[in-house]
Amino acid sequence: MSSRPLPSSTPPRALPPASIAVLALFSLLASIVGAAAVSSFPRAPAVSFRVLVYSGGAHGPRGTIRAGVEAVRELGARNGFGVEATDDPAVFDDSRLARFHAVVFNNTAAAPEGDGGLHERGRAALQQYVRAGGGWVGLHDASDGAGDWDWYRGLVGAALDRSAPVQAGRVEVLDRAHPSTVALPDLWERTEDWLSWRTGPSATVHTLARIRVRDGITGLDEGVDHPWSWCQDYDGGRSWFTAGGHAPSAFHEEYFLAHLLGGIEWAAGARPGDCTATRAGSFQRTRLATGGPGDPVDVAVAPDRRVFVARRTGELEVVDQRTTRVSTALDLAYGPGTAARSDGLIALTLDPRFAENHWLYLLRSDTSGERLLLSRFTAGPDTVDPASEKRLLTLPGRRSTDAADSPAPTGSLAFDREGSLFAATGDITLPLNAGGPNDLRGAILRLTPRDDGTYTVPEGNLFAPGTPGTRPEIYATGMRNPFRFTVDPVSGIVLATDTRPDGTVGHFRITGAGQIGSPFCSGGLPRGATDCAPRFGGAPDAAGPGGGITMSGPVYDYDAGSLYRTRFPEYFAGKWLTYDPAGRRFTTLSFLREDRTFTDPRLGPVSAGELQSVDAVFEDMEWNRPTAAVFGPDGALYVVDSGQDDGTDHDGDDGGSGIFRIDHVGLGALPGAAVTADRDNGSAPLTVAFTGAGSGLPGGVPVTYAWDFDGDGGTDSTEANPSYTYRAEGRFTARLTVTGPEGTTAVAGQDITVGNNRPRITVRRPADGGLFRPGDTVGFTVEVRDEEDGRNTPVDCSRILVRTRTGRPGALSPLPRSRGCRGSIVTEAGDVPRSGRYRVTMRYTDEGGPDAPELTGSASLTLRTSFQEAEDFTSTGGTHGGAVAGNRTGASGGRVLTEIEDGDWIAFDPLDLGGIRSVTVGATPCGLGGTVEFRAGSPDGPLLGSVRVPGAGHGGGDVTPTAALRSQGRSDRLYVVFTDAAWNSEKPDLFAVDWFRFHGPGDGTGAS
Repeated sequence: MSSRPLPSSTPPRALPPASIAVLALFSLLASIVGAAAVSSFPRAPAVSFRVLVYSGGAHGPRGTIRAGVEAVRELGARNGFGVEATDDPAVFDDSRLARFHAVVFNNTAAAPEGDGGLHERGRAALQQYVRAGGGWVGLHDASDGAGDWDWYRGLVGAALDRSAPVQAGRVEVLDRAHPSTVALPDLWERTEDWLSWRTGPSATVHTLARIRVRDGITGLDEGVDHPWSWCQDYDGGRSWFTAGGHAPSAFHEEYFLAHLLGGIEWAAGARPGDCTATRAGSFQRTRLATGGPGDPVDVAVAPDRRVFVARRTGELEVVDQRTTRVSTALDLAYGPGTAARSDGLIALTLDPRFAENHWLYLLRSDTSGERLLLSRFTAGPDTVDPASEKRLLTLPGRRSTDAADSPAPTGSLAFDREGSLFAATGDITLPLNAGGPNDLRGAILRLTPRDDGTYTVPEGNLFAPGTPGTRPEIYATGMRNPFRFTVDPVSGIVLATDTRPDGTVGHFRITGAGQIGSPFCSGGLPRGATDCAPRFGGAPDAAGPGGGITMSGPVYDYDAGSLYRTRFPEYFAGKWLTYDPAGRRFTTLSFLREDRTFTDPRLGPVSAGELQSVDAVFEDMEWNRPTAAVFGPDGALYVVDSGQDDGTDHDGDDGGSGIFRIDHVGLGALPGAAVTADRDNGSAPLTVAFTGAGSGLPGGVPVTYAWDFDGDGGTDSTEANPSYTYRAEGRFTARLTVTGPEGTTAVAGQDITVGNNRPRITVRRPADGGLFRPGDTVGFTVEVRDEEDGRNTPVDCSRILVRTRTGRPGALSPLPRSRGCRGSIVTEAGDVPRSGRYRVTMRYTDEGGPDAPELTGSASLTLRTSFQEAEDFTSTGGTHGGAVAGNRTGASGGRVLTEIEDGDWIAFDPLDLGGIRSVTVGATPCGLGGTVEFRAGSPDGPLLGSVRVPGAGHGGGDVTPTAALRSQGRSDRLYVVFTDAAWNSEKPDLFAVDWFRFHGPGDGTGAS
């Protein structure tokens, strides 16, 4: 997909009744006339805009009110804008307000008239003034009052809850580009009465600065969002607020006056500034291509905005954003064995001079999986010549040879501005001797490629060339799994994330060659200014970074001269973007730019490079498994989402994977483009019904549609939901272009294969949700249907790819007299966790035809271990809301089910009980007691078995009763229902449940 630049969402503007340009013209004419008529009179300087300072109804100290008025007047005199001050609410009249470009609420609020505030006509005038484009500035107490007026609370952005006692603290300046914060230090020491809000405003406003809650400010709740200053485009106008200005002394501080001046100038439209960077809905995601079944792992964007995508299965694809055409530029042709081990192509990057030399670099495994190869290739417009390979480096493989569940190798490649290439690989199964001075594993390497395809070692690496027992390519070592890193494009500093031995994640800022020390954070523990737990909904994430493998994304290099108007705003300049595939979220990390000391002895000194803040971004976007992210030359962010189940699903679906572009649209929107087809393959002639449902602009804004079905560049239809008949065989890209009223466009495409039908693969055995014990060999049987290859032709089992983290797939063999294959997955007791569920995917790729490309069909299923932690349920519910998973010391998984009341239930989906004879329940009789029922398909489905758990007075500890289970045929969902008819709300809960253990051979697996 592509888009034309969107008009800037926050241009400088003034009030329609009296524009800045008109005022300047009148001032110029007045000065000319005055000079001609009375040349002896002194001439007043022209004013660029006018500001009203309103203090009516203020309840704060009069000294503070006077200091605020005098400060704004002085700022106006020094900076060429006019200031009028009043405490008379009668000024809130349509005609009188029209003279001003901004209104400053000087420690006062739009309280009701009886409280010294605005009358109804005054409130209506303020509302009309803002809707006409006026600016509003609020100081401190402007947030306290008008609780009966929702519109005013929205204008302010938040309502005051309470204030903490006056004391020293620090403010984190998050926006280093806005005119009100550009001159402020990153950490700003202040003595204030610190304000708390009834509801955190972060979702609706743009936070400029935030209270540093870990400074130990008395009376401040550390678990609540604490923005200190913010701005927003509101109801047609502009709103800027600061919680500062409580004491008269504030209006004599250099930094606070700079802060106030920038806020006034921005609100008046005299200085530009983006106030949408952190506001929900300010970014728009566009899907450029589906992920497909090839497990996309990395992405790079060329200067001409072509998007290169690396797939673990060996394909290097090129996405043309103008046409949405996806071409396979290079196919390394890995066999099923390589892909089944999750080896393959793992990283790519483009040469800094790619526009001239067309060089790209790939990091990939060889066919054995025991070595990694770093090579350079030369790219054409949509192809890469395999013969152009120049192999720079051969690395030892990271794969453990004795682990059935070995993680997939991963890696990163990145250039700095000096032309040095950094490389690293990752795998958490390193041997104990890895990371030594002559071992390239567990290290970040740095080398300088030469034009002839060789490389030199730049000065400043960890070991000088020729040092005995060392490798000079090593730049930094001491990490265990540095599988994702980035290079700051401005400073050249390397930023990396690393999975620690305890499973937590460290964030590293590497400023030079050496042995890496402590990370910034690990498992939520502070290793710098703050911890690495992002703030979701204003509070630190309780799970901490240990909940998933956080990956290092890019650092944004803002280009003010870029013509791509939906580039990321300057707010993100220098911020480090990270993402968590498991948690499906993105965060930004900011670092302090200078050393600072503070006057209050409680506030320790800080150093440049320390972590300043961690903030969540794109919270309104849903992801499946973000795997790679880079900024393009256009300032947009490009993201690879590998989707669910490694990018595979039934019938060749992409599992939600895709290649996405994220644009900053601010208050506007790009038109969306989406193409859905009732079929994407089949024999010729093939009639396809298309729909553009999901395309367009919010609010029903009219758009136009232009369809090109056969790829000849012409428009074949302008309908929203057309159909088309393909008569020739081949692969075609049906392209939809959606155009909005301002000329902005979006493009979406859908590949159609004519002359080949997608093969269908069916898993006959085991059942979805089948049970096994770690150490079992799980047998499976698959059946393939392919129209072109013939119904009676034996299946080429070597074309079936089995991928799983359950164990090691073996070779497949054909089934006699059947278009199917059988095989097995060998699990090892030490490599599969005691409780868990595992996805198994199976893909078959046909041979295609003379004019039709090959197609892939896939199927997937879930296997579970026979021991299941109770808290691993899929869903819960019931009469009283369902069970709750709570922490408990001594529990097998550290957690148990609590809050269990009569009629509550949990479900395991899928879980098949074929061949299972009984189940043991691990429970704690800590309540009333009751019955555990096992039912098929629904909470009131057929009863398969039940067991009684005694109450708290039974006289023993934990109990492990066993229930016999009767066969009920196939069912992919098991409900566990908790009952006791004697329970009521006055009585305690029934009991706590820790685990379930299923016994029996299972359906071809080995549950016991």
